Amino acid sequence: MADFTSWKGLCEAVADYLGRDDLTERIPAFIALAERRMNRELRLRVMERRAETDVSAGQSAVPLPWRRQPGNWDVFLEMRDLTFEAQDGSTANLAYAPPDTYGQRRVPGSVREYTIIGRDLFLLPAPDADGTLYLTYYAEVEPLGENQPDNAVLLTAPDLYLYGALVESGPFTRGSVPLETWTQYYAAAKRKAEESEQRARFTANITMRPTRRV
Repeated sequence: MADFTSWKGLCEAVADYLGRDDLTERIPAFIALAERRMNRELRLRVMERRAETDVSAGQSAVPLPWRRQPGNWDVFLEMRDLTFEAQDGSTANLAYAPPDTYGQRRVPGSVREYTIIGRDLFLLPAPDADGTLYLTYYAEVEPLGENQPDNAVLLTAPDLYLYGALVESGPFTRGSVPLETWTQYYAAAKRKAEESEQRARFTANITMRPTRRV
């Protein structure tokens, strides 16, 4: 049985499904391309991160997480929630504003919005007092490799990795493998992962029974 708990095992499984020795050296590239696809298409709980940073009065720019180190991978993809807490304990849940509004709100005041330009987050307006910024965001899937043998997505949804890598092999197989079938399997795995996310985040409808009194 294929081992789907490690990068090496995944490579062996992809090789078994391909059944072609001439593509073995390309399998890591197929897996890397599948990870790029997952970063674009998936928003799973295992991709969520929390961070906080102190912000000084008048500071508008805050660097977004951007660490590309095996075992310490944390690259920002998408914001889920952003909260600013002032020194007096008051909090504000910040709303997103388009980047072209940044230049219109340079006078310090109570932070209400934010925008993102490049790898930086900008507070609108810049805070007029010190505070703390709390971020909840989606981060890139940690890329598998020799120095990163597994990650949460591989351990919870290995079929996404398997069929995603097989789909990415398409340009090299040129019809010699069931690419359409693997594409369907990847779509099904993605749908199941998203459905699982919905079930995990929201309480299921449960019929409540009245308590019996003695």
